[in-house]
Amino acid sequence: MATLTNTGHGPLQVPGFGSIPLDFQLPPEARFAHGLVEYRHSPRLTKREMAMLRLIQHITEQSGWDRTILDSDGPRLAQWYREAREGFEGFLISPAVWNWCLAELRDKAETWRKTGRLFVFDSSSAVCQADVSGSLLKGCQEEVARLGPQPSHDGPLVDPSLFPLVYDRSPVLVNGGQVPLDDLWGLAGEVAQRLPPHPLDLAGRRRPGPVARMPVYGGGQESCWSNRFQWLPCEVQFSPTKTPNDTPDVRITSYINNLHPENHSGLYRHLERLIADSVSSWNEILFYGNTRGRHPPRLLTYGCQIHDYMQKHKIFDDLFPMLRWDAAAETYEEWQELCDAAREYITGPEPPKWKQANPMGIKADNLLDELTPEQWDIPRDVHRLLKCKRIRRAWFDHPEPGVSFSYEQWKQGQFTGRAISPQRLGDFPDPLHHEYTPVRLQETFQQDGLQVVVEIARIELTPDNPTYSGDAHYRTEGLRNDRIAATSLYVVEAKNVTQARVAFEHEDKVHAGELECQVPDAIATILDVDEWEIFEERPPRALHAFGSIPITEGRLLSWPNTYRSKQESFGLVDSSQPGHLTLIKLRLVDPHYRICSTRNVPPQQHDWWAVAAREAANLDRRLPPELVLSVMEQAGWWPISAAEAQVLREELRRDHETTRNAIEDCVGHHVVIFLPYDQYMATDATAGTGYESP
Repeated sequence: MATLTNTGHGPLQVPGFGSIPLDFQLPPEARFAHGLVEYRHSPRLTKREMAMLRLIQHITEQSGWDRTILDSDGPRLAQWYREAREGFEGFLISPAVWNWCLAELRDKAETWRKTGRLFVFDSSSAVCQADVSGSLLKGCQEEVARLGPQPSHDGPLVDPSLFPLVYDRSPVLVNGGQVPLDDLWGLAGEVAQRLPPHPLDLAGRRRPGPVARMPVYGGGQESCWSNRFQWLPCEVQFSPTKTPNDTPDVRITSYINNLHPENHSGLYRHLERLIADSVSSWNEILFYGNTRGRHPPRLLTYGCQIHDYMQKHKIFDDLFPMLRWDAAAETYEEWQELCDAAREYITGPEPPKWKQANPMGIKADNLLDELTPEQWDIPRDVHRLLKCKRIRRAWFDHPEPGVSFSYEQWKQGQFTGRAISPQRLGDFPDPLHHEYTPVRLQETFQQDGLQVVVEIARIELTPDNPTYSGDAHYRTEGLRNDRIAATSLYVVEAKNVTQARVAFEHEDKVHAGELECQVPDAIATILDVDEWEIFEERPPRALHAFGSIPITEGRLLSWPNTYRSKQESFGLVDSSQPGHLTLIKLRLVDPHYRICSTRNVPPQQHDWWAVAAREAANLDRRLPPELVLSVMEQAGWWPISAAEAQVLREELRRDHETTRNAIEDCVGHHVVIFLPYDQYMATDATAGTGYESP
């Protein structure tokens, strides 16, 4: 296996440089999982488990929730249970569900009090919330305020997409050497050589084409690479010193791109503390690419039992689907008696829609409204209505937690592979026990350290522009070049704005050949797969939306790059006054890799270089101001001018948009209407719809 290194003690050996191809990848077992056309949760979570996750998250938003849970505040717990039962998903909140959620909330409350961390939406992936306020919050607010006003361009205060690594353009120390944090231009002279061409071009390979993750052809990952750009992370080193709460001590040892280390040394110190807190969160959410993630499903089933299916009834023996009433009865009076019996059956009780195996939403709630008086004289139409009623009377139960394994067993990962309804086929059998490899970044990467991409953004609202519309799409962080494994989002300041929230979803997969159910619509409902009219449109996409989490001042939100996320809209509280939301985003580069960083690339900002050059050459004392300005203008192209940086930034944005579209195009689809079937039948049935088999 190739050795990746960017220490500067020898030639640069990272993806895209030296002997390492740009699209170099470690095997899944040797790196963390990511969602850029790779990791998908399997098996798909049931509708009831998704309701449990949303309920748990909703309760943790309530003031004093941990005290209520740990003190067993009966009246308030009863109120929460009543509200949950009356809510949109209340039909899914059974006593067994509520008891499981309470047990899980007790453990979360204890963890929250002990560690200051709360995990929600935790299935294969998890979102970690931590309160990081006090002096750090105040310090960040003061230092971020020194960054000045919002840039004239539409971008963050500290934007990793501005002055990124540009292949065959950026001045990279390919033969060794480091950019000192206290002397950014100390080694600038060592880059005066022709840079290697883009590695895909060097190898004579075709550039990435359209994405395709289909059952036969595979591939599709190439469209997530950029042929030109990569974010430049800073280097972060661990100190062997341990703090009392086991939070690691870290130091930023190379400059943060677009944040001058001399002008903003105070902010560097605060960012170090924020990265240290993020490490503790990242330890609890990362998992390796060859595993099933952090936690097994709480509910595991591959089918369900249908009750009263094709129920026998005397009316079906007496009333035949003829075209004329006199073919079904000897007299009209006899026919009316049959119709009365049919009406009695049709108006009889039926289970609530959420329990109906096939609720037949296209039909009226009152089936009698489906027939005109003239149609009641046509036995075939009456018989059709009787069959609709029989379908509606068939019912099923959503699986309950605690049936095939207990909460304690689930928490320990024991016997979680025992399904309530077993797999029809065993092509992808569930392991009996769930295994998880603990992550300790500060120990595993004590020597090499971490690489972190820093972004600082301020969303400003005014009376003339009182609403932030939010992100238009869910996205996975970064390009494959960037190797992002996890993200932390920190709210520095929220002034005169309504509650901001971040929403999450993930891609999953259903091995439909493993499912078995008499009524496919029932198992589709259990798995929360939307209805699909065959051959009319694309089948339901293989995505599951969890909901959103509030972000408030001093709150650190961390999640692995197996999630897709988007920021939701918010607005001004007082529409007559301005407001803003200031955020710091830290993106962790998978430390199993090493990529080109600011240790290897001297600053590319012309204005940074101009100030240093003027000071080094003492130009302000030796030349008149107008000549100094002329010299700087003549060298305005080096390293990269502000104008060129804006052009490159827009080109990088387009690469990100291309990647997002590629990911959208290759998201699979879930089709369960033909159960039982195998992957080949599914592919034939959904030809041209983008269906993806296992």
